[in-house]
Amino acid sequence: MKPVRSLSNRLSTILAGDTATIGAAAANKLGLIVAPFVPGVDLLLADITLSAATGLVPIAGVAGAQFESVDPVSGELIVEVKPPAGGFRWETPVGFTGPVTVYGFALIDNGAANLWGTQALQDPIVLTAENESIIAPAIQFRIDPTKVK
Repeated sequence: MKPVRSLSNRLSTILAGDTATIGAAAANKLGLIVAPFVPGVDLLLADITLSAATGLVPIAGVAGAQFESVDPVSGELIVEVKPPAGGFRWETPVGFTGPVTVYGFALIDNGAANLWGTQALQDPIVLTAENESIIAPAIQFRIDPTKVK
């Protein structure tokens, strides 16, 4: 059975408010991936390396239901992670000795037990000195409703 748009559009609403995953009461965190990786649906937290360097640790987003909408151009359903005040921004601290190469971002649960998604950078960024920063783009999950059966 093929669902009608009013039903398939509910998928983003459900995911955005799912208290066991994206809409958790304890805010999910976005971390910097500092080793080469290939994004994929079967990737596990153990398959990636998150930065633990001072100033470059995972940042908590906003707890609870996240943004959800429909892209008017593509028709894709969007679930967007709410950034914290100041955004998802990392800065190397005074005394940073680097280098640290950032390959992408990972969305994890607050307790760092589950990986919800990854996003690779087109070109890795190498941090080498103090006062260098990285700002994450909008963190979005996109669902093609035409693929829902």
